[in-house]
Amino acid sequence: MANYELIFDMGSAYISAGLKKDGFSDKIPSVVAFGGQDNNQIVAVGVEAVRMASAFNGGGVRLSRPILEGAIIDVEGAKALISVLLERLVNYKMSAFSRYNVTCVVPCGMISSDKKTIESVFLALGAKQVVFLETPIADSVQLFKEFRARQGVVVNLGYDCADIAVVYANSIVNGCTLYHSGKHLTEAIVERIKSKYMIQLSFAQGEELKINCVSLYPNDSTTMALSGQNLQSGGEENVTISSKELYDTVVEFSRKYVRIIQSLVANIPNELAASIKNDGVMLCGGGAKLAGLDMFLQSELGLPVRVASFPEDVTISGLLDYDNK
Repeated sequence: MANYELIFDMGSAYISAGLKKDGFSDKIPSVVAFGGQDNNQIVAVGVEAVRMASAFNGGGVRLSRPILEGAIIDVEGAKALISVLLERLVNYKMSAFSRYNVTCVVPCGMISSDKKTIESVFLALGAKQVVFLETPIADSVQLFKEFRARQGVVVNLGYDCADIAVVYANSIVNGCTLYHSGKHLTEAIVERIKSKYMIQLSFAQGEELKINCVSLYPNDSTTMALSGQNLQSGGEENVTISSKELYDTVVEFSRKYVRIIQSLVANIPNELAASIKNDGVMLCGGGAKLAGLDMFLQSELGLPVRVASFPEDVTISGLLDYDNK
């Protein structure tokens, strides 16, 4: 009987999965497209769902994200996404007697009922066993390897939640899950433009601004032109946004991370304090790519701050290397 060890990172933006034996991993957008006569039938998942919605320009197709803050909120949608990854990873190898075990990474603040839901989905899809690993532990495997550290503050800034933890000896000394991350910054940017210009931008436009214009460098002079709905006239209006006018919004948003990290470090045992402060803070997740975030945190915290070379791949890479024996 063949046995496969699979790993899954159930992100709200992307689901990543890997096959431990081969060291192979893959990921797809955590998006499901619904259509059909009642607009309630799953017609595509992942990249195909995004393409379909674009082709139909939103008409006749409804996009949904089955995962929120690491938890499954739509069981059938999650099954459809996971099934695609299972097909890619193991189906060409599996026989009727094959079995697979799953290690699934979850936010360190996830409650047991959410874990039960994830477990039930994998068991329904043929998994033999499901075990869970907290995000900061998986991240620390890859981060400590890259930065040649043995301990430190691990910060994963995801799409809709952030995991921040002091990690030492393969365990979390002090940590939390913070629902203050990428999408919330995008919403704050959209709200800022709305209050200043009375122009409503879409969430996608806010994302574009965040990626291409927003910066924590105070002298950044990047600008970006966009078109949005004027809330007074109802018509379309062009506006040019500068990094400088969004600077205060991003600083205020990022200072919450400063306060959380300071609190976690202040409450670790004295015998660990010196080594933790020496290795400092290590950033990963999509939010770690925010321009100037590392330098801002370093200035505010007085600790070394480093960003992973491939921040969005840290968790799945750590899971592939993690030894759970």
